[in-house]
Amino acid sequence: MILIHQIRKYAIHKLSTDFVLSPIEKIHLSRAHKVAAWLTEGVTSLVNDPEPMFDVFATLGWETAARILWIRDHSSRPQSLMSSNTLYFKRGDIKCGNCWSSSIFINFQYNCSSCGEVVPADEELSTPGPGTVSGSIAHTVLWRKIQHINCGGAIFSSPFSPPCQGCSGYFASSDSIRVTPTSPKEGLKEMIEEMFGEEIRNYEVG
Repeated sequence: MILIHQIRKYAIHKLSTDFVLSPIEKIHLSRAHKVAAWLTEGVTSLVNDPEPMFDVFATLGWETAARILWIRDHSSRPQSLMSSNTLYFKRGDIKCGNCWSSSIFINFQYNCSSCGEVVPADEELSTPGPGTVSGSIAHTVLWRKIQHINCGGAIFSSPFSPPCQGCSGYFASSDSIRVTPTSPKEGLKEMIEEMFGEEIRNYEVG
């Protein structure tokens, strides 16, 4: 039994490294031989393909094609940002709303005003609605409506008003700041899990 497992592992490794498998081949082979990694890689490649061909999806069957297209639609930046009721971004992506300085607006340790927890620069925050588009990808949102995802409360207290490193401007709670939304592609793993998670786990067990 151990020998068969080793042979299988070696064969998968050789096919993965010595041959260039297309996304479609990976999906078909993953299902024929129960290889979880190939299913994940194949689906991810098709989701990220900017111009997928209809005949490519046709070989997968309507259900698989529909799931992949659903992931593509929901990981599309324009649709996700304009239709979502919540905008997500990192604390380190908050910038001045009065100028176009690229400096991190809060360049010091900060604790959430609601729960008291330290909020690192890479922690994700949120605000209701898509905000107002400012430039190519930046959005302006109200300072007072930014929420700490961990506790759901307002992360900044009303008196909190750090100066911008670029223009030295201060902010009131009713002012807006500039944020760069978290790319929807960062949620790709979660969407693949939602659509194909059970099948992937079954292959991992096998």
